[in-house]
Amino acid sequence: MFRPKGLSFSSFWKALFLAALLSFTAWSQDPTGEILGTIVDPSGAVISGATVTVTNTSTGVSRNLTSNSAGVYTAPALTPGIYSVRVAIKGFTSNIRNNIEVAVGQEVRTDFSLQVGDVNQSVEVNAVATALDTETTTIGTVIGEKSIEDLPLNGRNFLQLGELVPSGTTYGPANYIAQARGGGDRSQFQLNLAGQRFQYTHYLLDGIENTDPNFGTYLVLPSVDAIQEFNVETGTYSAEFGHNTTQMNVVTKSGTNNYHGSVFEFLRNTDMDAKNFFQLPSSPIEILKRNQFGFVLGGPVRIPGVINGHDKLFFLVNYEGQRQNKGNLAYGNTRCRSTSRAIFRATAR
Repeated sequence: MFRPKGLSFSSFWKALFLAALLSFTAWSQDPTGEILGTIVDPSGAVISGATVTVTNTSTGVSRNLTSNSAGVYTAPALTPGIYSVRVAIKGFTSNIRNNIEVAVGQEVRTDFSLQVGDVNQSVEVNAVATALDTETTTIGTVIGEKSIEDLPLNGRNFLQLGELVPSGTTYGPANYIAQARGGGDRSQFQLNLAGQRFQYTHYLLDGIENTDPNFGTYLVLPSVDAIQEFNVETGTYSAEFGHNTTQMNVVTKSGTNNYHGSVFEFLRNTDMDAKNFFQLPSSPIEILKRNQFGFVLGGPVRIPGVINGHDKLFFLVNYEGQRQNKGNLAYGNTRCRSTSRAIFRATAR
């Protein structure tokens, strides 16, 4: 392998690893949200030139902005998560809003009314009520982390939660072409919204195309433990999506300043199953044994002597494998299938 002259072997591998990491960061264009608002004084007059600091509470990454001549500030391209916003200008007390939740594709309006006083004094609000979306005409539903983790799922497919969206159902006809040519779990799952055909659902994963062009199904399905949220948009969404009636915009979790993760294994078998209603009393129960296992690990990227990713660079790694034995008495045979999937995500300030 080519190595530049004068560069030690260990430094070469560190630099190579860092370059690969940054290439993943550039390749993955995260779906984002936005915080915006207007800053006024007690009389209602707009305040220009105020310093606005927007901070992600989980990563510590912050962004400094300045209100314009109309007193308006805008913080676009924010990774979905929980934020705090601080507004300060000489002659007025500082104002801080915490626990502002930004969902994927959401524009959150947070206005400020500053009081006359010392800039070193501050007014802090720790609870922010969920506001009505007055900035966009998008019709959609965000399925959050709590719903993904707490609601029951068959086979750990979080996309089934699309049924929580008005007019959503997973009981539509399956993709018989995908079943005949590809098979697997993707060919068995179909999400129908508002009576549309299953091919009209467009899947995005962290801003990357995740739709099978042949069958209209999803391509990659991360673990439930790696999903932060997803947004199901069914109408009047922005032109950035480009096509299809429904947009399934999925966001995976990001690493934080602390290392965190989980290891899991789920087992499903026939020990407590009843026989098929149409089976003979002497027939055995159809065989089913499914093992799903894997891990999720995230945190800051730290390479001694090269980079300290605290508040700057983070990673998330996810792997999930599945081993399944399934019998079908109608055909008198047993199928064995093993699948695995893995994702890697890097985010930078």
